[in-house]
Amino acid sequence: MNLNLKTTMENQPKRWKRIGFAVVAVLFTLFGFFFLQGATEALEPWLPSDCGAGCEGESFVPDSYRWLAASHGALLAFLFGGSLIALLRRPFEKPMLLHFYMAGHLVFLATFAVTAPKLALMKAFVFVMFLITLAVLYAFYHNRSSAVRLEPSAGYSRPLLVLTAIAAIILLPVAIHSGIQQWSETEEQFRWGEHAAMLIVLLYGGWLAASRRTGSFALGLIVSITFVYLGASALAVPGHPGSWGIAGGIASIVYGIIHAAAVVHSKRMR
Repeated sequence: MNLNLKTTMENQPKRWKRIGFAVVAVLFTLFGFFFLQGATEALEPWLPSDCGAGCEGESFVPDSYRWLAASHGALLAFLFGGSLIALLRRPFEKPMLLHFYMAGHLVFLATFAVTAPKLALMKAFVFVMFLITLAVLYAFYHNRSSAVRLEPSAGYSRPLLVLTAIAAIILLPVAIHSGIQQWSETEEQFRWGEHAAMLIVLLYGGWLAASRRTGSFALGLIVSITFVYLGASALAVPGHPGSWGIAGGIASIVYGIIHAAAVVHSKRMR
């Protein structure tokens, strides 16, 4: 009995990990929201920061990039920020969310390197910054291997798999087009490539949410909310470059609502 108690105690996360992970998760969430402008750019479709020729610095977004700014907000504020917020409660029971956060950043960096190699070399600090972020979160996480190699799924939700497959059929060509568009980008901006990365991360989140692993409910809702947000953004800037327009915006909102309903149904069926 004493041996079992000792083993149980050893498997429990240490206090410095529990506190440290919560602290860095909050800090990195705020960092993404404000320093990387995830939250502020998420408002660009409704509150444009472009003030014309009088604007200076990098704090404003040109009018032509307002839809792509929404994509930036979807990636940093909703997908990345949302997964860290979900990890604030019982984080060591939901390694899939940290896996998603880490994989999403790696997808972003890989897309950056492939679609904008010259710009990536100029902004190598972005790679260093993101890799340090992942290393710090990984260092504070208990049972780190569980966030790298996920435990086998007990069974996938068929409705969520079907919905993710439908989204993939529509969005993968959009992601490919965005990646190609980034190659022809003349400005020193990683907007189109980031849009491609966001779509890939969004689809990967949908696939993970269908796995019924611990944390899949939270991730499923994050994906659903992101689709609703992107749809609302498209309705706000229907004529801007890359925007999904009125029809695409409505379809995205409807899809997000159906996806959320399927997530709730999947949780009840466990």
